[in-house]
Amino acid sequence: MNILNAVFGDSTGGRWGATLKTARLLAEEGHSVTLLIDPVDLPNVPADFVGPGLDVVTLRNSGHYDLIASWKASRLLRARRIDAVIAHSGRAIHMLKRAAPPTVPVIAFNHSHNIKRTLKADAFFCITPYMQQIVEAATGGAKPSFVISNAVSIPPEEALADPTGGVFSIGAIGRMVPNKGFRHLLDALALLAADGVAFRAQIAGDGEERAALQKRADELGLADRVGFLGWLDPADKPAFFNSLDVMCFTSEWDMQGIVILESLAWRKALIGTAIDGPSSCYTDGVTALVVPPADPPALAAALRRLHDDPALRRRLADNGRQVAIERYSNEAIAELLDRSLRRLVADARQGGAR
Repeated sequence: MNILNAVFGDSTGGRWGATLKTARLLAEEGHSVTLLIDPVDLPNVPADFVGPGLDVVTLRNSGHYDLIASWKASRLLRARRIDAVIAHSGRAIHMLKRAAPPTVPVIAFNHSHNIKRTLKADAFFCITPYMQQIVEAATGGAKPSFVISNAVSIPPEEALADPTGGVFSIGAIGRMVPNKGFRHLLDALALLAADGVAFRAQIAGDGEERAALQKRADELGLADRVGFLGWLDPADKPAFFNSLDVMCFTSEWDMQGIVILESLAWRKALIGTAIDGPSSCYTDGVTALVVPPADPPALAAALRRLHDDPALRRRLADNGRQVAIERYSNEAIAELLDRSLRRLVADARQGGAR
């Protein structure tokens, strides 16, 4: 099939990465995919993106009511004989709903809980079951929706290694903003240190709270135990994950958290918070230890438990990797995308999409 994959107005961070990943996965399934973006975002497209089944087209879109952009998009849909549209932002949905004929479904790929501007779509891809519940509540279940997670690349078995440093190693990755809960992680680490546990923690990422977090680590006496690494280059991630005994996901609220999927894929024991959305990716006592958000004593207790029980660490890590392979791998998500798209296109051609 010929697929138009579009994002406008919010082509940054995780949403941007997911848009590119969706295009690549569909191309690997044999579809012809056109990435439609604003010209200002063209420099952000990787140099190796265009290839068999993948192309990029730019189109200026000044907002939700840009009728000229919709007219140009309509011409593009006809010229490329597009079978389905996947739109990753509200602006893209509004433009392409005006442009697409009834036989071409416009599918909103929801990456956040703020779905108001996506409700004009004909169908919905939701990255978690919780997000699907929000969509179905808003639509009354009148439009089809599918849970299609973010995808993760599964490293080969030979790329995995156990930590060799001898000291219990703890990791975390994310934007250093309030909802990520890194301050609670630092408080938990202080409790762990006070309990006499030897450890080393590495926190990768950056953001508005980094200076405050570094200051907090100093105040807690953790300066020699906690390293702030900044953002990791992709080439540095294998060494980072292989150096860890435990990965911590400490968000107070979040959408899904690609770091969860990466931790499972890299066979790391995981501690995650019990919050809507991300917690669907792990099961307490099976693939992770689950703790309440914003609860340093509970987080410290989970870390102590994993420190004291290497067999539990290994069991959680092994189970998590298997789940990553079965549910979140590129191959699993590509197959789910393909199957869902074919159903929606068939329904649209029979008059069922609108």
